[in-house]
Amino acid sequence: MLPPEVREFPVYPKNHSVLVDASILLCPAWNLPGVSHMLYLRRGALGLLIVLGIIVPCVTRTSSGRSRSAGVATAAAEQRDAWIDVAQKTHARFTGRRGTLAQFGDSITVTRAFWSPLPYARKNAPPAMQAAFNTVRAYLAPECWQEWKGASYGSEGGKTSQWAEENLDTWLQRLNPEVASIMFGTNDLQTMDVAQYQGRMRRLVRRCLDNGTVVILSTIPPRHGFVEKAAAFAAAVREISRDLRVPLIDFHAEILKRRPDDWDGALDRFAAYDGYDVPTLLARDGVHPSAPKRFENDYSAEALRGHGYALRNYLTLTRYAEVIDVLSGAASHRRIEGAVQPPSQAWFPKAPPLPLPKGPVLRVSTVDELFAAAARVGPGGTILVADGQYRMPRRLEIRTDGVTLRGASGRRERVVLDGEGVLGELLAVTACSDVTIADLTVQNVRWNGIKIDSETGVQRLTLHNCILHNIWQRAVKGVKVPEKDRERLRPQGCRVQYCLFYNDRPKRFEDDPADTAENFGGNYVGGIDVMYVRGWTIRDNVFVGIKGRTGSARGAIFVWHESQDCIIERNVILDCDSGICLGNSSKPDDVPVHCARFLVRNNFVTRAPENGILADYTRDCKILNNTVHDPHSRLGRLIRLVHDNEGLLVANNLLSGPPVRNESSSRIILKNNLAKDLTAALVDPEHGNLRLTARAAEAIDTGVPLPEVTDDIDGKPRSRTPDIGASEYVASPAPAGAALPTR
Repeated sequence: MLPPEVREFPVYPKNHSVLVDASILLCPAWNLPGVSHMLYLRRGALGLLIVLGIIVPCVTRTSSGRSRSAGVATAAAEQRDAWIDVAQKTHARFTGRRGTLAQFGDSITVTRAFWSPLPYARKNAPPAMQAAFNTVRAYLAPECWQEWKGASYGSEGGKTSQWAEENLDTWLQRLNPEVASIMFGTNDLQTMDVAQYQGRMRRLVRRCLDNGTVVILSTIPPRHGFVEKAAAFAAAVREISRDLRVPLIDFHAEILKRRPDDWDGALDRFAAYDGYDVPTLLARDGVHPSAPKRFENDYSAEALRGHGYALRNYLTLTRYAEVIDVLSGAASHRRIEGAVQPPSQAWFPKAPPLPLPKGPVLRVSTVDELFAAAARVGPGGTILVADGQYRMPRRLEIRTDGVTLRGASGRRERVVLDGEGVLGELLAVTACSDVTIADLTVQNVRWNGIKIDSETGVQRLTLHNCILHNIWQRAVKGVKVPEKDRERLRPQGCRVQYCLFYNDRPKRFEDDPADTAENFGGNYVGGIDVMYVRGWTIRDNVFVGIKGRTGSARGAIFVWHESQDCIIERNVILDCDSGICLGNSSKPDDVPVHCARFLVRNNFVTRAPENGILADYTRDCKILNNTVHDPHSRLGRLIRLVHDNEGLLVANNLLSGPPVRNESSSRIILKNNLAKDLTAALVDPEHGNLRLTARAAEAIDTGVPLPEVTDDIDGKPRSRTPDIGASEYVASPAPAGAALPTR
């Protein structure tokens, strides 16, 4: 198996050749089949090796002995700090007009399908893209949206890097742009070898920098009939970006990541389509990006897989916004690309910081380093992830006992592992115990954000202070455990605490092709969904906006399939279709009950119309001192009891709306629950703050003492005459001379 730095790259066909220079390097043979010794290999400017007739990227060694990948989709991220320093020094020499952006390129650039549509419509744009657009719109010279197109502005169909070299000085003198995006090479594929191409592109970049113009360099898209050579050209541009330390848009890698097998519109499978109206990323000519009318001005995850120019616009906009932040001084330090802006309220649970790492520490700041660290970290080790956006190319797995994966800064919104709407699963824990994942964000994932491979024996996992954002099936998923080894393998002693689960909007069909009108209707989405668990604690989390396409999503917290002895407490659930679900109506014959001996206490649930709190096939569970607010509930299910719930105790719950809905014939104790519209007696029910005010006289001091409930949602101790609901009211100190209310 190739080392992690190399596995990202295609292995080219046997007997493929590439021009290389005469430099020789001694390179280990790694673990290639049939290669068991050191090889003397020629290294080209691209860092490619010819090994047994196969070309693979070479990992060279710097003078310090540190490995350097020949180029990956995250090359720009690897050099983020370095390009910022170069950009600032280049900009210090700039003498032109602020906000000018030149677009140097061929037909893929001169077309008005590139860049020009952005000011007019951006349907389904993710929040980070909209934020980038706001930055660019406020900064860019207006004529640079559409008017700076054509040969006199540095873009023309059919042109090559040679044409650019011959005309660059004229463009720089006439335009003197603050920033220039450069993408040539598609037409060079037919006339130029890799070394010539790289030399020309390197000279273009240097001359722009000498002029005081900051460069954003872009790789070309793959091309039909030139697959290997286009990949080599892309690798050449990545190397220039690293060497000259300029920001990179890796258009080539982004296309292959989204459509690894069917990016090419010239394939026979697309024969029914014409021109640019092809539902993949290259048009029918196999050369230009596609532009299907179906995705016009659309920037949804599906559109970014099906409209080539939309993808280029998205990548260019977000990269240029990052450059603007640096040049304008808005970023006094490295801008956190893709940092999320999550919903926040002053009263949301606040996570205590984790203690300092005790074992070996691996620090990472790139995607490659992250995957390499996960592969080599030893038991008890810690992986500290630097602030930044990590565009994940595949599922990251943790397989080692006692590992901690955490953001280095402790700022969870600044360490973003991003599936970009393409990955099915992003982070997995497999066959290991005592793992902690903390202080980071997992976002934009089609299926499972954090996957617990329960069938492999995962125990005592802790998820602490994480954000799970726009996960379109399950933010946290624990799968079925085989009956044969269930008692040994079932996930035990796990904790999910101080995490934020939120989606920006209800689920759409395009978020998840597996969820269709024929099966789940776009409603197969939820927060936590785990099976066969024992001894879990789910506490102090916030869930916002977990909704299905038609309002029938699964639970924000959904535990089922013979789960036992768990505590669900102090969670805040706001505007989700379903809140806390102990089981559901789907119970296999080999599962006696879904949940046994659960304690659900001190939770806030606001507007969860399908179910606020559900008990469905439970045994000896307790639902105590929760506050559920939905006075206009369309189904009247603030607390709903269905099917077999033998031994269930439901007590001291405050239902601001309809009463407990009991559809079960089991022996159930309903005790001292208050059901009444108390909107005016709660602090801020519109935004989910269901704490009591002095006006909540019917709830204050009217509860019954329960040994399982000794404090409230904020950790305040309960009085001897406790309040009903999750919050214990404490009167504010009265001014001097004023009478104090008695309780």
